[in-house]
Amino acid sequence: MATGDSSPLRLSSRTSHFVLPKQWASMRKAEALEKETGKRVIHFEKGDFQGDEFYPAPHILEAASRAVHEGHVRYVPGPGLPELRDAIAEEATKRGRPTTRDEVLVTMGAKHALTQSLLTMIDVGDEVIFPNPGYPPDEFWITYAGGKVVYAPLVEPDFHFDLDSLKNLITPKTKMLIINSPQRPNGMIVGQLEEIAQICLEHNVMVLTDEIFSHMVYNPAEHKTIAAVDGMANQSILVDTFSKTYIMTGFRIGWCVANKELITAMDIFQQNSVTNVPAFVQLAALAGITGPQDHVLTQTARLQAKRDKTVELLNKIDGIDCQTPDGSFYVFPDIRGTGMTAQQFADYLIENFQVGVVAGTAFGDRGEGHIRLTYACPDEVLEEGLDRIRRGVENL
Repeated sequence: MATGDSSPLRLSSRTSHFVLPKQWASMRKAEALEKETGKRVIHFEKGDFQGDEFYPAPHILEAASRAVHEGHVRYVPGPGLPELRDAIAEEATKRGRPTTRDEVLVTMGAKHALTQSLLTMIDVGDEVIFPNPGYPPDEFWITYAGGKVVYAPLVEPDFHFDLDSLKNLITPKTKMLIINSPQRPNGMIVGQLEEIAQICLEHNVMVLTDEIFSHMVYNPAEHKTIAAVDGMANQSILVDTFSKTYIMTGFRIGWCVANKELITAMDIFQQNSVTNVPAFVQLAALAGITGPQDHVLTQTARLQAKRDKTVELLNKIDGIDCQTPDGSFYVFPDIRGTGMTAQQFADYLIENFQVGVVAGTAFGDRGEGHIRLTYACPDEVLEEGLDRIRRGVENL
């Protein structure tokens, strides 16, 4: 072969569906616009914290630093440090799902817990019921495993499951139902857990319950886990993270709880992929979950105030209707009154008013007519961005 020639790249057929994360498309466009034009963009599209007021508690940062300086930089047991697994088991037990250490796996963030759960459980031809709107990476890995995504339409305005519809979606091939509560992208709590559990128990359907915003729930709403329903401890995988509760998004550490047999299988997956979560990160997480929780309460109260401000200001804009979410740091306003589709509106805001938001269709066709905004940012940024949206709608 002559120098410079190249053969076609022969990728696995399993990668035929590979696209960059749909929920980050707006962020990629916003960052490109900033680079090309030098204009300042208000970033409401990022699913992360912004600004100096959102950082891990000092004792978490100190624990991370101390762990590095004390030499905790070697390999450690694949499923996680025993003392951290014990603390997570205690957390799950407090939620009503009695848990022991051998039912806990410490993972590279909740996303890797979700990935491992799906790749360990789903076989070619298995059907997975997936909420619409829902979290796109789950679809990605279901498809990679050769499974079939079966969409369960969530019912507005609170995006609840329609139980009759859910029952009708179940077939002999149904292996799993995915729920997340508070939901991504709309922040609503999933109700009817007893009824959903009964359906899944009757049909032997595993539930993958994504609870990354478990501690980011605002009064009077209350977080509950389906894993605590009678009979569901062995028929559920509970996934959570330190990222949101302890503002540790960049640390990349999460966890999952399931029956011992499944955790053993997932640990084999983990040891043959990422080996283990770094020890110093685990020790920082241990300081978070076992240390003072006043920082969590303070940040949750701060986010609730920002949520209330965001909902109030959006509802003052003609053409926008914003429900008050139960939790998370997202709102999912209805923009159909503007006469634009979700993608048209998102593109219009970034191109003309330099505000990045996510089109609701990134999360499924039931997200049409909505956009997702993240309000975990400084008040002055939040107010300026919402004012830009107001001016954008008035300019239509």
